[in-house]
Amino acid sequence: MPKFISAVSGKGGAGKTTAVILIAGEYALQGQRVLLIDADGRQNLQEWWKRCEVKDNLPANIELITAARQTTVQQLLENEANRFDVVLMDSPGQDTVLRDTIIAGSDIVLTPIQPNQDEIKAAGQAAADTADISDKVGREIPHANFVTRITMPAKLLEAYRLIRPFVQNLQEGGYDSYLLKTELMERN
Repeated sequence: MPKFISAVSGKGGAGKTTAVILIAGEYALQGQRVLLIDADGRQNLQEWWKRCEVKDNLPANIELITAARQTTVQQLLENEANRFDVVLMDSPGQDTVLRDTIIAGSDIVLTPIQPNQDEIKAAGQAAADTADISDKVGREIPHANFVTRITMPAKLLEAYRLIRPFVQNLQEGGYDSYLLKTELMERN
């Protein structure tokens, strides 16, 4: 049975697609078969895939399918997913039935968080939505936050220092939410 991992955030530009690509690459390098599901209306995964095709540089062990509807995602999870070791889903940014279906089909939900108030608010909403859907489906779906687009100056921002206590408050509030130690640094 494959691992089902989704990237969820209500804030555009948070780093969902980048994280999905990087995680897919790591699994593929380990020889695992990876399915990417691009369910985000902006289709950033699809755009990345097209660029790979143009450069004749499609990644080995990775397939991409675009799914804009709830029924399409459900069919993929029920029928196609078993051909893969890992299924990574890039969810739509807005709160939709499609996004809820993706969360419900996940073994873990990942949320990128940057050191600013909008990102922190979006991470809190993703934790709450994941908890609500966990209750509906009757199983715990862990929610993991990871800090993205960190620059050296950003480490000095007050918002950066608020991330760790924010996630701790989520945990104290009963959410199955965590902060991963790995941070994605912004390239110059």
